[in-house]
Amino acid sequence: MREVIDDIRATESRAKAIIEEAEKEAKSIIGAANRKAEEVILSAQKKGEEVFNSIVEDAKKEAERKAQSLKEEYEERIKGLVERSKERIPQAADFIVKKVVTLYGDS
Repeated sequence: MREVIDDIRATESRAKAIIEEAEKEAKSIIGAANRKAEEVILSAQKKGEEVFNSIVEDAKKEAERKAQSLKEEYEERIKGLVERSKERIPQAADFIVKKVVTLYGDS
């Protein structure tokens, strides 16, 4: 009878050791999983930041390109207006002379 009780105690002791080892292993697995999850999250954040920065940089380049295009377009328009104004200076001078002569005569 003593042998049976000793066997039961030995079995319980082995079972307890197995449970403790399983708990340690489970904690280790959970810890490793948590570390891996943190790595994945950090990697995803870094990738997200890289994508965001790339999108912002592309948007800046596109805005600069459009601004340059508009600048060139308006410079051409201004150039055209200046040229037309220069062409009309003699007409404007003639008009002014005629008005002055009409108002004050040919004194």
